[in-house]
Amino acid sequence: MRISQLSERAGLPIGTVKFYLRTGLLPAGRQINATQADYTDSHLERLRLIRALIEVGRLSVAEIQDVMVAIDGALPIGEGLAKVHQVTSLKGRDASDIEVASAHELVSSLGWSIEPDSPHLTSLARAIAALDSIGLPPSSARLKVYAEAASHVARNDVDWVLGAPEERQVELALVSAVLWESLLSSLRRLASENQIVRRSTGVPAPRGTIPSA
Repeated sequence: MRISQLSERAGLPIGTVKFYLRTGLLPAGRQINATQADYTDSHLERLRLIRALIEVGRLSVAEIQDVMVAIDGALPIGEGLAKVHQVTSLKGRDASDIEVASAHELVSSLGWSIEPDSPHLTSLARAIAALDSIGLPPSSARLKVYAEAASHVARNDVDWVLGAPEERQVELALVSAVLWESLLSSLRRLASENQIVRRSTGVPAPRGTIPSA
């Protein structure tokens, strides 16, 4: 397909598509002549991924460029997954002043195996510090509920990522860390809304396999 068709199917202006081509975010098409190139469905899929990461994941173009290097195989699988986690956890915020002792203590109490320099420890420490600062320190019972829910979701996520062909694992890890995380947050809020409505109206929860629905 020509760039005009690619632009239309991706729902993006031609100028935006050309910008992604110039920056290397979108691979070049097959050159037909001096002024035209041919693009495939793989280019369309890449544009749709970029658009989702920007509009839903709120990643910057620079952050997407970082993880695309990993997705395109320029990094070994282990380093690629680490890059995805690094980019999607802190998103460029300065973490030099964050004390992570509380986060280390929590994950140790859960018996989780975590890399000592995991960027997610900083995110966790930031959240704990914020709760402490407003006089609502997380109780052990609340932390246990969240940890059990997170562990269940994470197990499914990792099975999904590692069950895919190796060349797609970094891409799926990115989709999980950004888009599925956004979906999870939305479902959690909707579930809370459901609970409030049901308790205020006395409507019983439906029978099903979802706990406490």
